[in-house]
Amino acid sequence: MKRKTLFILLILLVSSCTSSRPVEQAPVDFQPPADYAPTIFDTQVESPASPERLADARPNIIFILTDDQPVQTVAYMPTVKDVLLAGGVNFTNGFATTPLCCPSRASILSGEYVHNHQVYTNRMPMGGAPKFKDESTLAVWMKDAGYRTAYYGKYLNEYDDLEPYGVVPPGWEDWSVFVGRNTDTDEDAGNLQYYFNFTMSEKGEIVPYPRSKANFGTDVVTRKAVEFINASRNSPFFLMMGYYNPHSPYVAAPRHKEAFRSDWDWEPYRPPCFNEEDIRDKPDYIAALSPLPEAKLDTTHKQILRSLLSVDDGVASVLNALDKTGLREKTIIVYLSDNGLTLGDHRFGAAKNCPYEACVKIPFIVYAPALFPARTDSNLVANIDLASTFVDMAGGTLPDPAKVDGTSLLPLLRDPDVAWRDDILLEHWPTEDGSGSMIPEFYAVRTREWKYVEYVTGEKELYDLVNDPYELQNLAGKRKYREIEAELANRLAELKKE
Repeated sequence: MKRKTLFILLILLVSSCTSSRPVEQAPVDFQPPADYAPTIFDTQVESPASPERLADARPNIIFILTDDQPVQTVAYMPTVKDVLLAGGVNFTNGFATTPLCCPSRASILSGEYVHNHQVYTNRMPMGGAPKFKDESTLAVWMKDAGYRTAYYGKYLNEYDDLEPYGVVPPGWEDWSVFVGRNTDTDEDAGNLQYYFNFTMSEKGEIVPYPRSKANFGTDVVTRKAVEFINASRNSPFFLMMGYYNPHSPYVAAPRHKEAFRSDWDWEPYRPPCFNEEDIRDKPDYIAALSPLPEAKLDTTHKQILRSLLSVDDGVASVLNALDKTGLREKTIIVYLSDNGLTLGDHRFGAAKNCPYEACVKIPFIVYAPALFPARTDSNLVANIDLASTFVDMAGGTLPDPAKVDGTSLLPLLRDPDVAWRDDILLEHWPTEDGSGSMIPEFYAVRTREWKYVEYVTGEKELYDLVNDPYELQNLAGKRKYREIEAELANRLAELKKE
């Protein structure tokens, strides 16, 4: 009788554990309506690239950077999904080491962790463009390698405060970047100004773009990019496209206003950590968050997807320009976001700055089928790796390699089995406002299997990402995991010194 009772209890225990296991979000299988096609912004090419350019071994490099793009939204971008993702190297463990706009962009341009370049937030005195030392950056290194350089779109937060107004930082030869004095709103709210009725610094000259359908900010960036590709077809070039999309207020191009409505496929975003119910194991600041209603988050999600369609048009237009100039096989396209974004994950609304996967994980695609066969790669890569990678691709040299924290991805792109890093450092400093101001300063180490977080408050988090990819069970302080926690704490201390 005792054995039978014990057997029944074991069955109930197993059943209880099984039923409580979170159900993963199903992969998105999106197809746009049959009559949908991307809008191509064309360029008139008189002749393709010269034989001399095609014989030059140096590839062109186009870096496309979005702003606050949730990693899963790539599945709703037809060209990015069907061309870049399908034909490129998709790094599924790509990270922004500090998940906030300006610090992340400074890391891209310098190759350094934020604790080294010290652009901690988006605004002075802790961050912003005035805090960034731009004398020796990726732009300078690419120019020194013999590349023609161009930057279009959003640069660094508080670029407007640099003097003289509209100044062109060292290394950039062609320069058309958003400027504006009235952008001091809450960083979570964003700025309509970068979508319509904006001004740009064009090689230092301030040029207004009055509100019109033709002057949608994303499309202006795209048109400048395709013209640059055409004009530069006989020289190696490095082109950086800094789209503001899909940053709040999540504005879509007028031509996309009906997208993701009645006749468009769309799946609600409902990961197991969506508006997480049991937060007893989470840091105290999580309890201060007010979960947003599902309907509001769904609306935001669809606004983001609409906004991204103009970026997808930009990618399609770039590919068209490369085809017309004969440079498709001569060009490497890298696609990233400056940080991720939650959409209800762990009670956050649409937010960044957090240590959780939705904030730190970013789209990270390298497209160059002629050089790197398509594959999905789970190695740990990050925004700090880009500066070294681009200079390496260009055949250039870093002036001070010891100062750069990132590692060139070129060996990994060529050989997925090459020895690679086992972990990456994640960092955050409280922002001036928004949800990031609620999150205490933290440092974290992320491996393929684990994430360990230390807050300045003394709070800690430990997640088994193999068995708990949605970070629902904080294992910090539990006896069974003391050894791995101590090991990760030691490694975190080492990374903070790098």
